[in-house]
Amino acid sequence: MLLTVGDVTVDLFLALPRLPDSGGDVHGSQMRLRAGGSAANTAAVAAALGWPAGLIGAVGTDPLGEWALRELAAAGVEISNLQRRPEAPTSLIAILVTPDGERTMISYRGASRLAALNPTAWESLDRATAFHFSGYALLDEGPLFHTATALLHEARRRGRLCALDPGLPACRMAPEAVRAAARQVDVLLLTEAEAALLFASNPCQALQEERPRWVVVKQGARGCQVLGRMGETLQAPAFPVAAMDTTGAGDAFAAGFLMAMVRGASPAAAALLGNAAGALACTVWGIIGAFPGRSAVRGLLARARSSPDWRPWGDALEEALGLLGSEPPDISTARGPWMRPRPRS
Repeated sequence: MLLTVGDVTVDLFLALPRLPDSGGDVHGSQMRLRAGGSAANTAAVAAALGWPAGLIGAVGTDPLGEWALRELAAAGVEISNLQRRPEAPTSLIAILVTPDGERTMISYRGASRLAALNPTAWESLDRATAFHFSGYALLDEGPLFHTATALLHEARRRGRLCALDPGLPACRMAPEAVRAAARQVDVLLLTEAEAALLFASNPCQALQEERPRWVVVKQGARGCQVLGRMGETLQAPAFPVAAMDTTGAGDAFAAGFLMAMVRGASPAAAALLGNAAGALACTVWGIIGAFPGRSAVRGLLARARSSPDWRPWGDALEEALGLLGSEPPDISTARGPWMRPRPRS
């Protein structure tokens, strides 16, 4: 099981011909409403890939919050740890999508930051093989911050795979908190912009600490780079798709990559499974209730395996395909690559 912690949002998508000028007016051609949030998206994609996932977070006591809970449950996410908080409305994000698939976000965090630690969270951690949290939990030292950091400390103590996807806002607004958290995780997932803010575009700097074991730089249409503490370096290609909306692509990547690592896969197979999930996330509006699913991921990997252009990656593609048919390991016997020795630099 994957246990995630982070914001739970309602995302309003608007397709625009361009972003408006200050004080201007632009008419959208399409509108979608999705449940969202980085950690929530990762949990939903994990569930879609066949990896049970639970989410710790909070919504308001309003109709939008109730709707978001129903959407998450319908996506297969365990919601027993999602709290209803009367102090604030459910978090809302307006996502403006331009024809190139890029998105601009306007956020109201609302109830998300109020997710407190409760006893059921420890029970979920008992069943988890991996713990993943979003950097949105690090934006301010409120209840969500303390919930995420307490669970991270305990997950690390128990030997679970721990992962952080910081996100650009946290890297800009709380870089020291992100760096401190990065020293506690096994897998640090970054975009190139985040790596530039945290490590002056040299993500290898993160490997100078005791942790993480792996640093992954998500590069969009160029795929991803995987860097390991033992000197491993891997550049994995992307799967070309017609992008509709890039929202949540990195969250989907995280689900695929972490599922592979938990199941003992090679970094190459993990990177390809993450890239495939991320690519398919770009073909739909949002993630929750829209992600194409396990069979689509298998189809994308299988088509690549049959293409001469992907011949150098044949073994890794075969391994990634096999992951979608395997069962998750028992937490008492799991010995993925993240558990290999981590010597100090």
